[in-house]
Amino acid sequence: MPEYMDHVDENNLVVGRVSKEDIYKKKLPHRIVHVFVLNPDDGKVYLQKRSEKVQFLPGYYCTSAGGHVRSGESYENAAKRELKEELGIEADVHFGTELKFISDEHIRFIQVFIAYATKGFSFADGEVENGGFFTLDEACRLIRDDAKVHPQLKICLEWLVARDKFKK
Repeated sequence: MPEYMDHVDENNLVVGRVSKEDIYKKKLPHRIVHVFVLNPDDGKVYLQKRSEKVQFLPGYYCTSAGGHVRSGESYENAAKRELKEELGIEADVHFGTELKFISDEHIRFIQVFIAYATKGFSFADGEVENGGFFTLDEACRLIRDDAKVHPQLKICLEWLVARDKFKK
């Protein structure tokens, strides 16, 4: 059964309901959610490593959880769903920022959320191979060292680093 997403315009307003396949085939603007799980004790960020079995970016590091916002679904509900599907955890999510990601003339509107947890991670859906907590410096080093990093992790992590510096 096809997964449906909202096709949005340049202002992130819904203009139609389209299959995920058509969203990518036609490079239609759509919505994405990313969640950073932070350890409340030391501020480290959990990064997932995608399974080698997934079709898109196997073995790449990514935000703690993330994915497509389904048609009619709120960003917040998508963030909670992705946390449960990819990491097996249920946690409150807190809005962080909205970003616009453009790659190969394909626009994605991203909302980034923060959640807090230290344990309870399980990878039942097969998308995630494993993961771990990183300091922000360690996470940034993955990017600097040109590790296998999901392109959207880069802009999301830039926001998280700026947020962390602003808080101090």
